[in-house]
Amino acid sequence: MAPVDHLPAPHLFIVSAVLHTTDGRYLMQLRDDKPGLPLRDHWAFFGGEVDPGETPEHAVLREVEEELTYSPNNCRWFHEAIYVLPRHHKNIVRKAYYAIQIEPDEIAGMVQCEGSDLRLMSVAEILALHRVAPWDLSVVLLHAREEMIYMP
Repeated sequence: MAPVDHLPAPHLFIVSAVLHTTDGRYLMQLRDDKPGLPLRDHWAFFGGEVDPGETPEHAVLREVEEELTYSPNNCRWFHEAIYVLPRHHKNIVRKAYYAIQIEPDEIAGMVQCEGSDLRLMSVAEILALHRVAPWDLSVVLLHAREEMIYMP
């Protein structure tokens, strides 16, 4: 597929929560291993689709509440990208990432309602994974190196 000069509106608008601790660890979920699920059995951020009429920030807060029964007290837009995925029926995907700082002791009070596992991991641990969502991996690296990349 050749590069696209002008993209039509995205087919999907997805938000993801970059749940992170001050010591540089990230809370990731192991996606279910269900046939037909994109990136099944891969580690990824929590998140989902933006509903019609919903703001992306509201969507990410809703998704975190639905998937972890957790209500964050902070949320900031961090990164956004458009992915063109060949051979996929909804091939233009807009993804917005929101950074949400958490404390490690808050995880014990979270109830995972989606996915088969969750784990708080360092960047090195995430890089060592064999199955991780590639776009989420790139955002882990962007976030971990935020001060170097986005210097004032």
